[in-house]
Amino acid sequence: MDFVDVALDGAWPAELRTDRLLLRPVTPEDAGLVGELMTDERVRTYLGGPASLERVAARQAAYPATAGVWTVVRIADGRAVGLAGIGPDPRCEGRAEVSCQLLPSVWGSGLGREAVSAIVSWWTAVVPGGGPVVAVTQAANARSRRLLESVGMVLVDQFDEHGARQCLYTPGGDAGDSDLRWFRLIASRLDEVERRRGAQARATAAGQRLPEDLAALAPDELARLCPALHGAYGRICAHVAGHTPALHLGRAPDGAWVAWLAGARGMTPAPAGRAPGGRRG
Repeated sequence: MDFVDVALDGAWPAELRTDRLLLRPVTPEDAGLVGELMTDERVRTYLGGPASLERVAARQAAYPATAGVWTVVRIADGRAVGLAGIGPDPRCEGRAEVSCQLLPSVWGSGLGREAVSAIVSWWTAVVPGGGPVVAVTQAANARSRRLLESVGMVLVDQFDEHGARQCLYTPGGDAGDSDLRWFRLIASRLDEVERRRGAQARATAAGQRLPEDLAALAPDELARLCPALHGAYGRICAHVAGHTPALHLGRAPDGAWVAWLAGARGMTPAPAGRAPGGRRG
């Protein structure tokens, strides 16, 4: 079980209050709200579009039993206006991801900012030294990006996921902020490891077949690129033989070749001289 899950289990259930909001655990009575959020085209514009009825039903059943998911209730009239939560970031073990979805009728009111800020503050207080908190949104989602920046989050990474460019934010604070310092430390270590492996990646047959400009690949060549997430950056990798090699190849943001192993969420460096193995990424 991920550290974030363990921490949530120890702190759940929890209610949070702001000047205008009550965040309470989701109940079965919130099924209508869950369904409305998951099928609204405006809410789902940057989330892959309206969800299927099967997926909606699965979430309606799961949310009341899921630690870290709150119904956002407006105190003034007791109306449930959205969902917010914090849980394990699937891109990096031990890192928490915060999220928030509100009904379009309350957009622009600052309620999302209140909810996200309350959750980040709660997590920091409940799990001191618990590692970084992040939030991910599409680069094209200007409203969401403004919300995150308004609560003091700073952009620390960009990557491709679900067919779109994504922006990863983490709390900024001052120069001594532990979340941001922790994130940057891990990122620098990953970059150091990947750059050391760059020469090996470039020397492999798969690496040599890739052009300098990956956008120049033909459709059949693009089919040989793996869109799976590896490490903290969501970079693509080249693959052969049905994606069996353990050593994946890709590009750093500056265009340099990098390599990393499958397993451990793509973050474990290969020992010197180790040949690609057979684990799936």
